[in-house]
Amino acid sequence: MKHLIFATVFLLATVTASFAQQDRLRVVTTTADLRSLAKAVGAERINVSSLVGSGETPEEYQPKLNDAEILKGAQVVIRAAPGIDPWFDKLLVRAAAKHSLSGIMRGEPGYLDASLAVAATDPLSVSAGFARTRRGSRGGPNPHYWLDPKSAEVITDKMLEVFSKADPKNALYYANNRKTFLARLESKITEWQSALLPLRDEPMIAFHDDWSYFANRFRLNVVDFMAARDRAPPKRAKIAELTKLIKARNIKLILAEANQPERHANKLASQTGAKVVLLAGSVGELPQTDDYISMFDANVNALLAARK
Repeated sequence: MKHLIFATVFLLATVTASFAQQDRLRVVTTTADLRSLAKAVGAERINVSSLVGSGETPEEYQPKLNDAEILKGAQVVIRAAPGIDPWFDKLLVRAAAKHSLSGIMRGEPGYLDASLAVAATDPLSVSAGFARTRRGSRGGPNPHYWLDPKSAEVITDKMLEVFSKADPKNALYYANNRKTFLARLESKITEWQSALLPLRDEPMIAFHDDWSYFANRFRLNVVDFMAARDRAPPKRAKIAELTKLIKARNIKLILAEANQPERHANKLASQTGAKVVLLAGSVGELPQTDDYISMFDANVNALLAARK
């Protein structure tokens, strides 16, 4: 009898959990950064998946056959930008044709381009144009705007709007989650700015101009970049130019990103005595960068450790 009661209770719990899962808002993002921000707003009321895995590069991502299945049942889709995830348009069309998706195509209520949310307040004034073109996929400027933690404020504001329209009964829940997250983030930004204050006059080299957003927010003195186009390796002439610059200005730090080629930064370091600081450009690229805030924690700590 006891076994029967236990089995019945277990079955009821399983069924209840299954219904709870089905009742959640189904969200699909293109990147891990957007997944982390969506989770901060949606918490237990959403099921969120990222097409590009943690540490993978969205610009170079090749959609898999299973990606169309991930989009099945999605009520909200959130992309980084047409130039960052140009493959998403075709994937969305393919998934829509296969599963008769509705509400999440471009221009529909469940479709969100995060770069358009950032464009109005973009301090570097590049994401607005980038969001409307494919310059990034052709090797042009590639603004990784999420590397400015303040961008989370406008991105999550748009997420709140989209989630609330798709799931109005939980609108207040989403609003409260966002408020709590932003309060924590604002406190951390103040902490990070204070911690990095001694580095403001320190000249640095960064691998790519993605890091303009990070440097601009924390007023870091990045004087030059190894590569001005995403994934384009620096030419020999550029390496020679930077070698002279590093020696002339006694530059001690070279900012490199975890998923970018290490050989160029390492070569510069070996020729000049500067130190390579490995940073995470996206959630999950390095250990202890499992969410949006921990990514910045890890990057700030890496910079401070390198300075010591």
